[in-house]
Amino acid sequence: MNINQILENIIGESEKINSKTFTLTRHILLALFSYFLDGVQFRELKTALKVSDGKLASNLRFLIKNGYIIEDEATLDKKKIKYYSITPEGRREFDKILNWMELIRSLTEEHKNER
Repeated sequence: MNINQILENIIGESEKINSKTFTLTRHILLALFSYFLDGVQFRELKTALKVSDGKLASNLRFLIKNGYIIEDEATLDKKKIKYYSITPEGRREFDKILNWMELIRSLTEEHKNER
């Protein structure tokens, strides 16, 4: 495969991804939600990501607005706790990102082996 074909494949696959979703924080959030199917609490996310409340809240709002995650509440020891979980649409978007990244990895490996 020549360089033009590689670039065409990478660009073609990237067009399937919502470009506004493409930030490291949002990728990590989607990955966490894909793994923890029962949901993750705001404070757990904040601790794990080591980000400010504002940065986390704005990224969560974006993902909610785009239908990738949902916000829900549970009561624990008479306290209401918000938690977030991935939607089927969010899983599809995350799968697109993973497929694109895998394409880049495989094409890079293929090109490296051709040398």
